[in-house]
Amino acid sequence: MNFIVFDLEWNSAQPGKAGIKENRPELPFEIIEIGAVKLSPELEPLAFFSANVRPVVYKKINKYIARVTQRDQESLMQGDPFSLVASDFADFCGADAILASWGQSDPEVLKQNLEFHHLESTFFTKALDLQVLFSHLAESGVKSQQRSIEYALEFLRIDADLSFHNALNDARYAGRILNALLLDVKTEAERRDALRPFLYNPFLEREKRWQETVAAGSGPEAIIRGQEYKCPACGRVLNSTEPLVTTKKKKRWTWLLYCEQHGQLRCQINRRRHEGKDVYHFRLTLPYPPL
Repeated sequence: MNFIVFDLEWNSAQPGKAGIKENRPELPFEIIEIGAVKLSPELEPLAFFSANVRPVVYKKINKYIARVTQRDQESLMQGDPFSLVASDFADFCGADAILASWGQSDPEVLKQNLEFHHLESTFFTKALDLQVLFSHLAESGVKSQQRSIEYALEFLRIDADLSFHNALNDARYAGRILNALLLDVKTEAERRDALRPFLYNPFLEREKRWQETVAAGSGPEAIIRGQEYKCPACGRVLNSTEPLVTTKKKKRWTWLLYCEQHGQLRCQINRRRHEGKDVYHFRLTLPYPPL
């Protein structure tokens, strides 16, 4: 397994009304820094990558991001073009890389930036969410909270000797957490088996939303079951033998459906009354690992 633990810092439109004209929906977050650590088969650091990116969309640093990252406007303009940094990063990752990150945001933002700049993205097709891995291996699957890197370091008694909100430092911390989680897993084959359930393809379309407006008082089960459900990743028609589960006095439902290729999906349905009609909002989601 070729593991690259990486972290991104990004800029975005200014908060409030100031950023309305500036905002680009196809690129809500523009990468300004990439940090990464290449790990050995024993999950020890082999090499490091660090680069600043000069933005072309959000050229003025968001004041919140400036406060968190300790970056100023001058530093924002000292980076290299994203195309150059992305090419260097792809070379650093090498073939068949698994990109591990704390949470699912970084692979998604990397994907958005690559697509926005019309750059090759096939250098990675697998990702590993270390936040989920920590939840399952360290806290027995606690999902109620998304733990921070700081929390995980303290929980695992790992020294916090580097500054935070620096892409390379946060990547190094995440690599240490991965190492600590699998410290007792001795062989590469055992590590591969332990991590396999947590790998996912960040390029799959994972969600589909739509709504249906009907006459007030129509039978909700018939409306819900009468929809056409297709997997957002592959377009296959979904089937289900599961019952509808309702909450909130029949204003909210959950239904589990099945795709032959991508397994179980969850559909959440909310019903609201609007101008004398019932409006059903559907959200069909392909879950992230573990399945």
